[in-house]
Amino acid sequence: MMQFVVRIHQSGWTYSQLEKVWQESERLGYDGASLYDVLAAPGPECWTALTALTKATQKLVAVPLVLSNPYRHPAVVAKMAATLDAACSGRIMLGLGAGGSADDAAAFGMPWPSDRQRIAALGEAVEVMRTLWSGGGSFTGRWYQLRDAPGYPGAAWPEGPPVLIGGHGPNLLRIAARHADLCNIGFDLSVNDWHGLRRRLADHAGEAGRSPDSLGLTHNATVLLGADEADVAEQVSQWARRRGLTEEAARSRLRHALAGTPSQVRERLRALEAAGVSWVFLLFDGLPSLGGLRSFAETVLPDL
Repeated sequence: MMQFVVRIHQSGWTYSQLEKVWQESERLGYDGASLYDVLAAPGPECWTALTALTKATQKLVAVPLVLSNPYRHPAVVAKMAATLDAACSGRIMLGLGAGGSADDAAAFGMPWPSDRQRIAALGEAVEVMRTLWSGGGSFTGRWYQLRDAPGYPGAAWPEGPPVLIGGHGPNLLRIAARHADLCNIGFDLSVNDWHGLRRRLADHAGEAGRSPDSLGLTHNATVLLGADEADVAEQVSQWARRRGLTEEAARSRLRHALAGTPSQVRERLRALEAAGVSWVFLLFDGLPSLGGLRSFAETVLPDL
């Protein structure tokens, strides 16, 4: 079955707003909720808020989408993740990425290697984490080293939480296929895009000695759900105005989004499922207002 995660970009939010949306998401039957990791954005810090939100809920899978690897040493992240995984009985999916904001790095005085270097470091970071989750030991890489490092026992799963790698580009695809349990690439991709990506990921997984079926595919989707065609058209118009776009430009951007009536959205989701997508991260434009969240849960989720 497909799993549905409420994707939250918490810039400008308060913690109390986050808690309200997470608790309502759980009540409505969503499978998880996520936060993003952007230092410069005003609002709660990703991992701290996730930790608190797992205690405010009982069933939701908590996902940082995604932790910026350059912000934190992987040994620190491994211990953070093992601790929270145990504390919330295995409800963590550890989303990791190579980092996407050179401006943030400059603002806070952080080193910022090239895209290729940061993606290579991300692969090493996952190896460090899995070494520590599996009992500790030594690791020698270009970016990170362990020397008889003690492990981090006590996580809900002996191998540690599932790792999601997210981002963009062919180099990241190779890293995800080699190291991740789940892959998160792009936004509002088409079914044809997923068929192509699935083949490429399968090739990379085979080169790494992995079964392609061991890598889950996760899809990011903008959600504009209308009761009928006129309602959908009005929501697209509002979406365009908020972004300073013409309606034509907005419709072009949204051509593969979950923008439509409930029956149209269900049809698109079934096509994505047939293409191999197992998790869908839903970006509701109106949050923290709960109308879109509730409408999707009432009219789309029951049939899926």
